[in-house]
Amino acid sequence: MVDIFSEVEEELRKDKYLDLFKKYGPWAAAGAALIIAGVAGHQGWNYWRTQQQESASSAFAAAQSALEAQRFEEASAAFEALAADGPSGYAALALMQRAAVALEGGDAAAAAAFYEQAAERTSDRLISDMARLKAAWASWGGISFDDLVQRVSPLTAQGRPMRHLARETIAAAAFADGRYDQARDGYESLSFDIDTPQGVRRRAGEALAVIDAVAPRAAPPAAEAAPEPAPDTAIEAETVLETAVTGADEDEE
Repeated sequence: MVDIFSEVEEELRKDKYLDLFKKYGPWAAAGAALIIAGVAGHQGWNYWRTQQQESASSAFAAAQSALEAQRFEEASAAFEALAADGPSGYAALALMQRAAVALEGGDAAAAAAFYEQAAERTSDRLISDMARLKAAWASWGGISFDDLVQRVSPLTAQGRPMRHLARETIAAAAFADGRYDQARDGYESLSFDIDTPQGVRRRAGEALAVIDAVAPRAAPPAAEAAPEPAPDTAIEAETVLETAVTGADEDEE
């Protein structure tokens, strides 16, 4: 009898599982298919991205070789293509190299524009800030001091990777514009900042020496001598003093 009950119970369990599978099986299968498709899609996207990065790396190296060989037209065309179609990181680097080519050709305005485009193209803070700083350098002499400060000041914030060079740039611009006190303050701030890189600190010290030679510090005003008391006041003071001393002597007797 026990075996019969066990068989019946097993058949009922099978029927229950079959009902559950009929009810939820299609949903489970669809979920599993989505998971498989998601994993496959992610792996496919990673493979595609890796291929893009490798292709961009090879293209950038070839363009760089052309630039070093002074084949400027070939290099410029290769960098242009990479800037248009390459991944954001390589596109930004390609734009910066296009700027370098423009500078070699004496076109500072085009170089500044390429640097600005590079800064906009990447989310990497180091590359972006470097590009913006180089854009300011390329524009040197072509923009006002106030305009340069407006462009560079955001790069001086604490934690920004190019903050010391940005502060040095503002100090140099102040010196070039004849704002010697502001330039001195900027260079002294860099000299006293313990985080300032050694190269920047050295240049700041050299700049301070030049500023002190060109625009020496104003001598502090001489201390005013105490006015001599009027004769009557002096006599009165002596009389008071003699009276006090005499009185003290008499008290001791």
